[in-house]
Amino acid sequence: MNRQNPILPLKEAKLYSTLYILGTALAIAFTMLIAEVYYVKTANIAPEVRRSKTYYLDVMRMKDNSRGLIIPPALFRDMFQKMQTPECMTAVMSFYTGDGDYMKLPDGIHDHEVKVKMTEPGFFRFFQFRFTEGAPFTQDDFDSGRRNVVITEEVRSLLFPKEAKAVGSTVTFRHQDYRICGVVETPSELTEKCVADIYVPYAADGLLQEYNFNSYEDGCVEVYFSVPAAKRKAFMQEMKEVEARYNAMHADEQVDMTIDMESHYAMVWKSLGYVFDAWGDSIIWYVLPGVLLLLVVPAVNLSGMVASRMERRLPEMAIRKVFGAKRRTLLWQIVMENFMLTLAGGLLGLCLAWLALYGWRDWVFAIFATNAEMYADVPVLKGEMFFGPAVFLIALIVCCTLNVLAATLPAWLSLRKPIVESMMIKK
Repeated sequence: MNRQNPILPLKEAKLYSTLYILGTALAIAFTMLIAEVYYVKTANIAPEVRRSKTYYLDVMRMKDNSRGLIIPPALFRDMFQKMQTPECMTAVMSFYTGDGDYMKLPDGIHDHEVKVKMTEPGFFRFFQFRFTEGAPFTQDDFDSGRRNVVITEEVRSLLFPKEAKAVGSTVTFRHQDYRICGVVETPSELTEKCVADIYVPYAADGLLQEYNFNSYEDGCVEVYFSVPAAKRKAFMQEMKEVEARYNAMHADEQVDMTIDMESHYAMVWKSLGYVFDAWGDSIIWYVLPGVLLLLVVPAVNLSGMVASRMERRLPEMAIRKVFGAKRRTLLWQIVMENFMLTLAGGLLGLCLAWLALYGWRDWVFAIFATNAEMYADVPVLKGEMFFGPAVFLIALIVCCTLNVLAATLPAWLSLRKPIVESMMIKK
């Protein structure tokens, strides 16, 4: 017997189909909202295109675990930059700068608060910025202490008319004039490691003095390493060799450079620990029940709907059995009918998740942030943050899981009933 077109029964049960799609959509919308938040935090999204390969080191832990030591820029220059296993690396000056930095607006009277990131030339190789004007400051600029900076398009719009040329002009902050050498597309606040308004070499003449340091040698940096998966073991071995050389020169400061090193994924996992006030593997026991609740409860409700509808369709199934339809054929048809409804609900749910993510992005991401004030301003969301293979794969897995939980068991139980008993059930 030929298989029945699965669309026809769905058209005949419009109320059932509508309720099934809406129930599925709401379940998947909530699940995908969480998945989207962490996709944005972990995916290789420009400018942070190396997240899957990135390791961060911001402190060296004493071997007796009594305290941590800062990483001076000289250590980055003399040891870390000479490492062979990382495909690239960079350093960012990291210390608290007070209430913020302010640049002078064109009227010469008013100021505008900006986020200044002090780094070195490798920063623009490590992160994939799109330059709309000019180019990044060079190693020669850095070594010579030239006050060359890169600004974002948002800062450019505050300083210059659209038709004016920004490169070669100056921007004033921290009581110093800095020459603009490049303009980049404004990054989203959700790319936390590279977001800033102004990028300046920390060796720029007079810059560190403004922050009460004698020179950049007195500062401290956070080091970012990009290490391919195939070289991770060799990277850790080379890091131990760097550690041994450092300890040989500092007999009174024996450190372990790998204790506090963490991958990008580990950093996100740690931030999840702050959200749920849990640590290590115990975090999964906070996340897993919530995800299961979002899937199992709707699945139970939908399975009740499927079971009720199956009771009404049993005479139809019995007649088809009489004419030779096999049980597995009927089960496959029912599963496919419900899968089509689940898929429709999944697409609707994914769209609802995107709408919620975009419309409420100012607080959705703050809920899952380690610092609730991090996204005080509405963060920029770009297309690649919504669309990605991982997002659709997660959505498909969730749809299939929900369909199996909701449709297969009640359909299988109903089809096990004898033909005579099924024929006696009134429609």
